[in-house]
Amino acid sequence: MKSSRELLKKVREIEIRTSRLVNSYLTGGYHSSFKGHGIEFDEVRKYTIGDDVRTMDWKVSARYNEPFIKRFREERELNVIILADFSASTMFGFERTKHNLIIEISALLAFSAFKNSDKVGLLIFTDEVEKFIPLGKGKNHILEIIRELIEFSPKSVETNIENVLKHFNTIQKKDSIVFLITDTCSHLPQREINIVRKKHDFVVCLINDVLEYELPNFSGTLVLSDSESGENIYFDMSNKKLRDRYSKEQKNILEEKINFLKKNSIDNIVLDTSDDYINEFIKFFHRRRR
Repeated sequence: MKSSRELLKKVREIEIRTSRLVNSYLTGGYHSSFKGHGIEFDEVRKYTIGDDVRTMDWKVSARYNEPFIKRFREERELNVIILADFSASTMFGFERTKHNLIIEISALLAFSAFKNSDKVGLLIFTDEVEKFIPLGKGKNHILEIIRELIEFSPKSVETNIENVLKHFNTIQKKDSIVFLITDTCSHLPQREINIVRKKHDFVVCLINDVLEYELPNFSGTLVLSDSESGENIYFDMSNKKLRDRYSKEQKNILEEKINFLKKNSIDNIVLDTSDDYINEFIKFFHRRRR
């Protein structure tokens, strides 16, 4: 558990870093990549030739004895929900852990929403919903989300996205942009995905680490431990054939994950812990605008 002073320092560091990144690279790109989820009334004005008669306001027209129409505008305020995977497998990492990258990306998305006056919420999960912060706005709300991202300690080590999406689909009725940030997606539940996609704009951020599919070349024995099952795997690092086989198998697993997302037409950002994730988000927003 971090002391209050350490926590505040860490929150401040992330606030400064993510604010700069949003201001420098993502302002405009984020918001122009997603559409509002509805229309809202703007004004009533006199009818002019060429206006759509279906927008006629008959009550106002009758009152003034001349035709008036209603004008609407797109509701631009967005609802952003971040589903952050805090299972034990995300604690893995070579240069930095997947967990730390998930925290940075979640903070980046939260500040992007804040800068565009959107509402944002956070759901932290493992094999169950561990923490839920409902949609909200404002600086204090964003800082609360960042504090939870930094300080929260999950009870479970396992992952079950089906349980999480089932719960999410029951509690979140407002149309939202949903970012699922996780290191697994091979077995996302089809039924729950369809429900989410029907109601919301669904984006998966798939987090990987280079050590998962490319072992370093050195002599000795490397022990990899499955943080969720506790199983240990021992590698003789001097055995090139073994390293090559491991690399091939793991790259096939990564390819299966990506193919799953493509097959189901799920918008996605695939990131490695060593990646320049800002550049990947810029490219993603560019693809969305096209």
